[in-house]
Parts: sequence; structure tokens; C-alpha cells
Amino acid sequence: MSSTGTANDITQETQKLLHAAGLNMVVLLEHVHKFEGIEGPSAGFSGPSFKKTIDDLAEAIDKEVTRFLIACKPPALDTEIRALCPKINAGFFQLVQQCDRIPKLAGKTYLDAVRRAVSKSLVAIVMLFNSFIEHKIEVDKAVLADLAYTASSGIFWEHCKALSQIPADNRAAVSSIWVSTVSGLVKDATEELRDSLDEAESGGDKDGGYSDDDSMNEFDPDIPAERVADGRKIFRLVTTAKHTCDKIGLRCIRDCEPLDDERTVWLDRLVDLGKTVQNAVDELVATLFIEDDEAWRKQLFVETENLSSALSELVTLAITFVDDTHLTWFELCRKQLDAAKHSSSVVR
Repeated sequence: MSSTGTANDITQETQKLLHAAGLNMVVLLEHVHKFEGIEGPSAGFSGPSFKKTIDDLAEAIDKEVTRFLIACKPPALDTEIRALCPKINAGFFQLVQQCDRIPKLAGKTYLDAVRRAVSKSLVAIVMLFNSFIEHKIEVDKAVLADLAYTASSGIFWEHCKALSQIPADNRAAVSSIWVSTVSGLVKDATEELRDSLDEAESGGDKDGGYSDDDSMNEFDPDIPAERVADGRKIFRLVTTAKHTCDKIGLRCIRDCEPLDDERTVWLDRLVDLGKTVQNAVDELVATLFIEDDEAWRKQLFVETENLSSALSELVTLAITFVDDTHLTWFELCRKQLDAAKHSSSVVR
């Protein structure tokens, strides 16, 4: 094929090399996407040591990709591009090799965080190569859907930064997930419920007037005044959920020591049950806005029971490895949970 330059001034021979390099990345991506950890104990694996290696690799890859982008600027330096492709390939290959060392018992949440960061970086470099070649490299749509990846190749550096932010161990991974998907969302739901109840008790709009934009009403429903009393009882149960999630984040997850295999599995299980509690909180709060009176009473009872059961299961699990100095608080939490549950008996 001719060596004449294309619209982006990169020769066909060099484009073929970039295409081949991109296909190598796709193979690595598919491997990482399916990787579930190696069998065996986690004793020989060090999260902090792994993180340090990944940080160094990410920095090295970043430098080579920066040189690559400079070489691709018109007039393209084909010799430099061809010299850099093997180096970029080698960097990502080493990255995946490091991932292949992670044992299953390092923690499901931790492994998911590593796999997602590495996969996004691999997709980013493929998209980057695609911006310089005519015959584009395809990435499995199922992989892209799982990653929810829609960004362009221009954010490659962001994903290199994500590599440097890989958690040091399962405790750090669980702590991050807990804040973003459990305690943070429960806190938001608690505050929104409180505001809605305050507004219902005050007789409507807090500003004493009405918005000119009636189209927003469907996104900001009101709690009927006759449901406020029951809403306050529900608020107490939701507040208990908030305090419980906050306490678990601080005393069970952050202070988890030592991080042995049993505690690693325990942390993953806390995340699973925490998400169940968070979903139950959302469902319970949503029942207050059901229009049909008979339907909302029935559903309120169901969702109250669901949240109470989920909280009880979460507290029971939390006690398994929590420091003895915090046992008293969790026992008190159990009593508060029973009290809140009994106070909601009006919905029966």
C-alpha cells in the first residue's frame, strides 16, 4: 500500500501499526473485563504495594502517550509514532499482568474498582488510536455498556489519573463505595423527607407563594397534610437508618483491623446489605406520595417492614467484627429500631 500521507498526515503503514496496536488493547480489555481474581489466600498479595506499582505504570504510560500525541500533530512524525507504539503496548500489557496477580479474597469490591479503572484506560487508548486511523477498531458493545463508557479519547489523562486513584485495599474500596452509594444517598433521602414534612406542616410553599413553572410540580410532589403524622414516624425510622449507616462507615469499615480474609468478605457483605437498606429507604419514602389512600397504607406497611428487616440484618452483620467499644451503640441502635418499628404500627 502507498506510503503517502492521509488527511491527518499519518502514512498508511503507520496507521496499520496503530490498528494492530489497538487490536492488542482490545484483547487485553476483554481479558480484564472477564477477570474475576485468582484462587488462593490473599496473604501473599499487598494492596499498597500493588497500588504503588500501578501508580508507577500509569505515570510511565502517561509520558509515552503524551509523546505519541505530540508526534501525531501535523506534520506527523511517523518514525517517532512507530517507535512509541511498542512502548505503549508494553505499558498496558504490564498493567494487565499486575491485575492478573489479584486474588479473589482481596475483595470483590476492590477487584471491581481495579478492573473498571484498567478497562476504562484501555478503552480510552483504543479510542485515541481510532482518532488517527481510517479503519476504526471496534470494542465489544457489551463491554462498553457494562462500563457505561461514553467519553471520547480526549479524556485519556483522566483515566490515567483514575489508575493512580485505585484503592489500596478492599477496606478503602468499600469505604468509597459506602459513602457514594449507601450513607450519602440515605443522608440525602433523610434530608429530603424532612424538608417535605416541614413544608407540608407549614401549609405549602415555604416562600409563601407559588412557582411560575408548574411543569416542575411532577418532580416535586407534596405530602398530603393528613399523612404528616405517619410521615414523622417514618422519618424516625429513616433517621435510624442514616445514623446506622454513618456509624458503620466510621466504626466498622474505616476502623476495620486487621484486614484478613474473613474481614474482607465481611466488608463486601456490608456493602451488599447497605445497598439493600438504601433501596428500602427510597421505597419507603416514595410510598408517602402514592395517590390512592388504600394503596399507600398497604404499601407503607410493606415498605416499613422491609426497611426494618434490612436494618436488623445490617446491624447484626456489623456486630460480627466491630470493636467491643462500639457494641453498646449497636445494641442501642437495635432498641431504637424496635421502637421505631412499633411506632409505625399505625400503618397496620
